[in-house]
Amino acid sequence: MFLKTIRLFIAVLFLSSVTTFTAHAHGQSIAIMVSRDGFDRMSNYSVDVEAGHEVTITFTYADDDLTGDNPHDIRILGAGVDLPTVTVSRDNPTATITFTPTRTGTLTILCVIPCIGMENLVGGSIHVVQPFAGGAEISLALDLSARDEQSVLARVKLTDAEGRPISDVPVSLVLNTSVGGEIVVGVPVTVVDGTAAWMIPALAGQKLQVSAVFQGGNGLGYAQNIAEITMPGAPLSVPLGALSSPAPPFALALMLVIVVGSIWVTFGFVAYQVFSIRKG
Repeated sequence: MFLKTIRLFIAVLFLSSVTTFTAHAHGQSIAIMVSRDGFDRMSNYSVDVEAGHEVTITFTYADDDLTGDNPHDIRILGAGVDLPTVTVSRDNPTATITFTPTRTGTLTILCVIPCIGMENLVGGSIHVVQPFAGGAEISLALDLSARDEQSVLARVKLTDAEGRPISDVPVSLVLNTSVGGEIVVGVPVTVVDGTAAWMIPALAGQKLQVSAVFQGGNGLGYAQNIAEITMPGAPLSVPLGALSSPAPPFALALMLVIVVGSIWVTFGFVAYQVFSIRKG
């Protein structure tokens, strides 16, 4: 069991270190909740928009459960944009920014005044991507369920505007890593009922944010959906060694003092000999 846990931990670390993948988000009208838990309650919120097309972002205050007001001044920063600061608060619950990005790249969304949860409101990003071809409107559903404490089953369903399943097309599953990157963890192909499934490795207590992305094509439009899940169980803990404890064993501490002291005595002796030679 211990070896299995270690292998799984290494697999998750490997996934977090793979080259990042940027997922596209079709549509230029975006609604974002702003709270002490982050944008849309995510500390690493991200969304993609198309360059050359107007984008309208509506921010909504979502800290109504607090006793007092927790206002947020929101800025969007990045090359090619010069946008005003907007404020959302209990008295001003919504604010809108409309702009047209002219170049591809990454814009940062952040709160610029001290507030409760400010550390979760400095890592939002807008990825401006090249425009992609349109197509028929489709719907992409995503469901995440924990199979055990070491894996998550991601299930997707792709349907057209009338609810008919779309089969034999690939859907990318993108994992947001703990360091803010995005990686493709699987590309399952939908079957006759429009569904597809993929198993994603995870750790006990880990929070996963997964995006399902259909790139479109053959007359079909682009679609994306995002879901989160927190794994059951307690997070993996690494026991401290004897020398890492607040009160290490006396014998080990004495040995460490002797070794370090010997090094400094040797260094002092060598320095004295060098000084004597130079003086002579």
